[in-house]
Amino acid sequence: MTIALAAFAAAVLGAAGPWVLRRIPEPEDPAEDKIPYAQLADARGLPVGLAIAAALMAGLVAWRIDSPELMPVWVLIAGVGSWLGYIDWHTKLLPVVIVAPTYLASLLLVGLGALLLKDADVFTRALIANIVVYVIFRILYWVGHRFFAGAFGYGDVRLSGVLALALGALGGSAVFVGMYAGFILGAVFGVVLSRLKIVDAKGYAFGPYMVAGAVIGAAWSSSIYPV
Repeated sequence: MTIALAAFAAAVLGAAGPWVLRRIPEPEDPAEDKIPYAQLADARGLPVGLAIAAALMAGLVAWRIDSPELMPVWVLIAGVGSWLGYIDWHTKLLPVVIVAPTYLASLLLVGLGALLLKDADVFTRALIANIVVYVIFRILYWVGHRFFAGAFGYGDVRLSGVLALALGALGGSAVFVGMYAGFILGAVFGVVLSRLKIVDAKGYAFGPYMVAGAVIGAAWSSSIYPV
């Protein structure tokens, strides 16, 4: 029942993606070739595609973790993550007007989960993971801009904080696997897709891999008290 409810809720949220895309503002200084958000929203079958992606992600997490009290934040991650993955793939941008509210909502949902579980350690782990992962990604962002011509975007830094909150609530192993899996997926698929001339090897969207990696990390952790 938890799996079905989580998948359904995430699917409904994912399907709302085009509605959101039509309403978010364009960046102040967009690249010349940036596709307008409203145009992205008009893609054929987009609501269904985002709903399916969100449902699969939420369903996988619900199948693996032991505490339904922590599923609301993963429904949010799956639903909004489907939007962000789609947007980033086509624009190489992760809009702060979506990421920032998602961060606040994730913080509240993790806190609610900790209250329902009557376990303050859940919230403490999430906050620690948030800080540690954010600092690591902030350093990577600096290194990327200093030595690799801006290969790493600041939107990825913001998104890392959101994902770290949800993963941190599950434990350290979920954080490690979830964030590391994102890098592995990005590296492997980045090389393959660049060889196929589908993406530019010097700059491609990392957000979709971060979201997928986080889901893998959550699924890997079958308990909120992992060894």
